[in-house]
Amino acid sequence: MAISRASFEEIIERVHTIPSLPEVVTQVCRLVNEPMANSADVTKIMLKDAAMASKMLRMVNSVYYGLKEPVHDMEQAVRVLGFKTIRSIALSISVLNAFQQQNACFNMKSFWAHGAVSACLCRMIAEKSKVCDPELAFTIGLLKNMGKLVLVENAPDEVRAIVAVAREYKLAFHTAAREVLDTDDAEIGAWLAEKWELEQSIADTIRNQYDLTKGKSQGMVAMCLFSEYLCGLKKLRVSGECDEPTLDPGTWSYLGLDKTALVELLTRVNDEVDNARQLMALAS
Repeated sequence: MAISRASFEEIIERVHTIPSLPEVVTQVCRLVNEPMANSADVTKIMLKDAAMASKMLRMVNSVYYGLKEPVHDMEQAVRVLGFKTIRSIALSISVLNAFQQQNACFNMKSFWAHGAVSACLCRMIAEKSKVCDPELAFTIGLLKNMGKLVLVENAPDEVRAIVAVAREYKLAFHTAAREVLDTDDAEIGAWLAEKWELEQSIADTIRNQYDLTKGKSQGMVAMCLFSEYLCGLKKLRVSGECDEPTLDPGTWSYLGLDKTALVELLTRVNDEVDNARQLMALAS
């Protein structure tokens, strides 16, 4: 039986339960952008969730963050790493635990490995290009593919069709999605970011992540395109990503980088794969 082309609205109507972020994480995300916030404010919020605080301290003290001296409590962690890094850690723990569903045609282990590497690469690209705060870049890299998971959970038949089309015609997931649906993972991912009340620049970048000509955040879109290109070159792909890795030539000018950055970042991808494994092990 043929599957009708579901619209964005029809897909969203199927989402009966939106995976929610813990309240403490939502509060920290809001507080990060408050000019009068201080470390005591963030600490007070994080200590409301003892399990989350314990996981965060484990991550902070791991080799992933490479601190010279161990951190013994949340207030010290906030002071040493800063609000935005604490937000990155809290979001990492939350999203890795919010989506645990399995699907025969969608490899969740590969998805999270790709997401963690993408987050680390976006942070590195932002450090070099200055397109945005590196911790904001990490958050975008981690969350930009979340729309795929909403589809996996709420439109499994369509996801099987998308992956089949992508494999047959060597397409990217989002391109194949537009052959099957009247929406794609980027539009759905932006909707989820807005439901989670994340800052608008995150939702806008997720929505436009495949097209440099749209929106006002071309620098951050270019960052996403570059990180995806690097992942593709290293065969770190998500189910349904069956196209050959290519890079929009405009990416370089939006990032203010030249092709020597490609060589440098490629040499660091293997390290980021190891870092990503640590991140997933600590966060799950």
